[in-house]
Amino acid sequence: MRKLNSIIDRISYFSFKKIKFEDLLEAENIYLYAGDVPRRKEYEKYIGLSLNQWNRRHIKHDVTKKYPLKDNCVNLFQSEDVFEHIYIEEIPAIINEIYRVLKPKGIFRLSLPDYGCDIFHQRTIRDEEGKFQFDPGGGGKFVDGKVVGGGHVWFPTYEIVKGILEKTDFKNINFLHYYNELAEGITKNIDYSIAYVIRTPDHDARVQNPYRPMSIVVDCIKK
Repeated sequence: MRKLNSIIDRISYFSFKKIKFEDLLEAENIYLYAGDVPRRKEYEKYIGLSLNQWNRRHIKHDVTKKYPLKDNCVNLFQSEDVFEHIYIEEIPAIINEIYRVLKPKGIFRLSLPDYGCDIFHQRTIRDEEGKFQFDPGGGGKFVDGKVVGGGHVWFPTYEIVKGILEKTDFKNINFLHYYNELAEGITKNIDYSIAYVIRTPDHDARVQNPYRPMSIVVDCIKK
């Protein structure tokens, strides 16, 4: 029998049952993804933490809640275009829980829409003072001055995300794509073999000419 290293290998080989956190306890390698895992080959290694799905690729779990997992057991955690849907004051605690379950030298790759990007900047409705209020492309509705129904409840920029991460247990933080305080687009090399990111100029034609950031992409590495 071939050696089964990943939890997806284990579940796929033995059955098509709904996966549970208990199934991860003895896994040698664990790769978690916040939300529904994209149906692309680049994401085949992940177990998704989904609000809606429960199957062999997803555990039904709210990422704002703690994980019934031991410390230092997860190789990689990816959150891609998810945290902007969660109220900003909740996010440091969410990230600290990710830190807890990561193995030493494990990576948390975070990507969020960058509201320094012209695409998001231009489509977003602002108030009289120019502050972002509602992004129609982000889902949900704007009712009585509030975003409801799952839309973007805050609007990430480098300065905001940097401030959030500085409140967490992560100390090794590497911003890869973003717009800096001078509105300059920074595009460092991203190692997509670690974790694929869809909305970057390497994969999204909307920001390829000129080549510029679309997402804030940051790797946070556990000591």
